[in-house]
Amino acid sequence: MQRIIVAGIGTEVGKTVVSSILTEALDGHYWKPVQCGLPRDSAWVDERLTQKGRCYPEGIVLKTPCSPHLAARKEGVRIEARSMIPPVCERPLVIEGTGGILAPLNEREVWFDAAIHWNASHWILVHRHYLGSLNHFLLTAAFLEQNNIPLTGVIFNGEGDLETEEMLLTKATTRCLGRLAWQEDVSPKSIQKIAKAWRPVLGL
Repeated sequence: MQRIIVAGIGTEVGKTVVSSILTEALDGHYWKPVQCGLPRDSAWVDERLTQKGRCYPEGIVLKTPCSPHLAARKEGVRIEARSMIPPVCERPLVIEGTGGILAPLNEREVWFDAAIHWNASHWILVHRHYLGSLNHFLLTAAFLEQNNIPLTGVIFNGEGDLETEEMLLTKATTRCLGRLAWQEDVSPKSIQKIAKAWRPVLGL
C-alpha cells in the first residue's frame, strides 16, 4: 500500500492543486484527514479527475475556516491524532495535509503527530513563493529532518527564482518534482494536462 503525504510550508500554498495532480498522475485515490471550511476540497478534486469517485470522505469536517484546534473548539468537537486513520486501498493514496505540518489539532497534538503513524511511502512538500516563504520552507524541512522523515521532493508553486530554489533543494537534500504557475482557478483540463506531463518523471 503506497501512501503519499502532501504537506505544505503553510496554508494556501497549493496543496489541493498538487494533490489533485498527483492523484490523477498516479491513478490513485485522494483523502483529506481534516477539512476546515467549506466547500470541501474532496469535491474540488473529484471534479478535476478523469475518473470520478476516487476521493474518500474526509476524516473530520469542520465548517469554520481556521486552525483545526480552533475550528474543533468552536464546533464542540475534539480531534485526536490516534483517531485519524487513513482508508485502506490498493491504489496509491494521496493524503493532503491541513495547513502546515505543525497545525494544532488540540492543545497537545499537531497534524504531524497523526501523519507520522501512517507509514507513508513518500512525503512531498509544497512551496508557494511569497515574502517569508524561504524561512517557512527551511523550518519545515529542518523539522522533518529532525524527525527522520526524508523528503521525496518539492513542488514549487508560483513565480520564483531558480537559483534560490536550487539552494532550498540542496539544504533540504531533496529534488524538485515539478513547478506550477500560480493560478486562482484551475480547470480539470489543466490538472489532467499537468498530470500527464508529470507522470513519467515523478518516480513514485
